[in-house]
Amino acid sequence: MRSTIAVLLLFKCLIFAPNAAGLTITTEPDASGLSAQDEKKQSTCPLNVCILKELGATETRLRALEVSQQKLMSRLAKSEAQIEEVKMETQGRPKVAFSASLGLNGFFGPFNTDLTLVYKKVFINVGDAYHQATGIFSAPVRGVYYFSFFYHCATGNPTKLALYRNGEQVALTQHHKSEDSQENGGNGLTLLLEKGDQVYVVLLKNAWVWDDISANVLMFSGFLINAM
Repeated sequence: MRSTIAVLLLFKCLIFAPNAAGLTITTEPDASGLSAQDEKKQSTCPLNVCILKELGATETRLRALEVSQQKLMSRLAKSEAQIEEVKMETQGRPKVAFSASLGLNGFFGPFNTDLTLVYKKVFINVGDAYHQATGIFSAPVRGVYYFSFFYHCATGNPTKLALYRNGEQVALTQHHKSEDSQENGGNGLTLLLEKGDQVYVVLLKNAWVWDDISANVLMFSGFLINAM
């Protein structure tokens, strides 16, 4: 009987002793621990949700890239169309250019009358508008043309070269007789020509010029700037 009472007293002490010492025994989890776990769970994305979010972002980037590529292709197509348009315009536009020298050695002239110079040594004659046998350029189309003519000569006699259009003088280059050893001269201008207009260089009477077939100093040139 006494042994049973002792065991009961000992069990009672074990149960109530912690409360008596101010200790708290509990089997429930700490509230602060739960909060930390909840925060961790909230900050951690579930695998399937993360994959969906990443796929959505990738799809957005792909759409933006596709839009950029479409804009680029549109600009390229527009540029190609403009290039083709320029090509068509260029292909349909006549090409005209010539350059020739007198093709003689030594002095030519003087004469007692005006004389059209025939530049026989042709360097280029695109469009065949310059006639080598006559020295005359005939405009193949209406348009703006540029012409130039140059000379080199001694001064024992005067030199007078004039550019003519359809029988009318439009430009002149010259030097007078003098004691100098030699002179150079030239001129150039732009003309609006109608189809069939003729342009040529005239050596005026009592004048002379000089050329060297290897040096090509007596030149007549022209080209079409723009057809109109």
